[in-house]
Amino acid sequence: MNSQPDNATTQTPCSTDSRGTLLLRVALVVGLSWYSLLGWLIATSDPTNVNIRQIAESDAVVRATVGVKGGVRVEYVWRGNVTPGPLGIAFPEEVRRPGDFVIPLRRNATGWEITLAPIGDGVRLVYPATEATVKKMRELVDE
Repeated sequence: MNSQPDNATTQTPCSTDSRGTLLLRVALVVGLSWYSLLGWLIATSDPTNVNIRQIAESDAVVRATVGVKGGVRVEYVWRGNVTPGPLGIAFPEEVRRPGDFVIPLRRNATGWEITLAPIGDGVRLVYPATEATVKKMRELVDE
């Protein structure tokens, strides 16, 4: 015998299976949104890092090409009294590779040297001459 009337509806409790699926979908949407935001930030950010104090304390700022054997040739002078052409400076070992660099210089007793950056133990920083670095350097030197 059935104690419920024929017109009564039976209620089933909310299935934990459908609830788990809903939570999974929400987590997936939130996760994808987060990664999309991070991707957008990376794509639109300006990762150019230039030590502003090092540039400000330099007597000259140049764009130079470093050859395979480590020779430095000044191509462009933003600031200072440096003659374009070969430049006899000690280039840092850790970045000694061929390429174009932005180099902040300071006059010493025998000529020029790379300006010490006022961080840590005072390292001699040079910067790859990328489009962003050159743009940043123009902003700093033209101030």
